[in-house]
Amino acid sequence: MKKIVLFFSFILSFNGFSQQIPTKAIQPSVLRKIVSDDAIVDKALQFEDKNGKNYLVATTLQNRSDEWASKAILVQHYIEKSNKKLVLIRQITDKEDHCELDNDLQFLTESLRITDLDKNNYAEITFLYKVGCRSDVSPIGLKLMVIENGNKAGVKGKTQPRGFGFPKEKVADAAFKKLSKVIQDQAYKLWDKFAPEF
Repeated sequence: MKKIVLFFSFILSFNGFSQQIPTKAIQPSVLRKIVSDDAIVDKALQFEDKNGKNYLVATTLQNRSDEWASKAILVQHYIEKSNKKLVLIRQITDKEDHCELDNDLQFLTESLRITDLDKNNYAEITFLYKVGCRSDVSPIGLKLMVIENGNKAGVKGKTQPRGFGFPKEKVADAAFKKLSKVIQDQAYKLWDKFAPEF
C-alpha cells in the first residue's frame, strides 16, 4: 500500500511539473534580430511547444528630459519557421508619455509564467505590468496578459497600496472569460500576488 501511495504521489508531482514549460536564454545572435539597440531587455526567453521554437522578448524604451519622462514597453512573441525565419505572432505595447512625476510603467519580470495548463500543447504566456504616473502612494494601472498561440486575453485594474483601503479594481475582458478555468485560476493568483504595493 505504501508503494502505491508513493507511486501515485510521484505521478501527481510529475504532472504538476509538466505544466511548466522549460525555458532558456535566447542566443545573442537571435536577440540582435529582435531588439533595438536603445531598448532595455526585461526578459528574453526561448521555449518549445506545438509551434516549434518560440521566442519571447519583453523590452522597455525610455526617453527623458529635465521636466518629464516617457516609457514604453514592448512584449513580442515570435516563432521560428523551418527556414529559420522569425515570424511575429503577437505583440503587446503600452506607454506612459511625458510624465512629470514618477513614471511607474514597469514590466513585472517575476510575474512571467510559461505553462501548458490546459494541455493543448500550446504555451500560455502570462505576465503583469504596471502603468501610471504618480508622486504618492495612490493606485496605478495594473494589467495582466495571457498569450496563447497568438491569441491575447487580459485583465485590467489597479494596484492595491497596503493600508489605505482603496477599492479593488479588476475587470477581465471577453477573451479572458473564455479561457479554461485552470488558466484563469493561475492568472488570478498572480494578480493577487502582484497587485499589493508598498
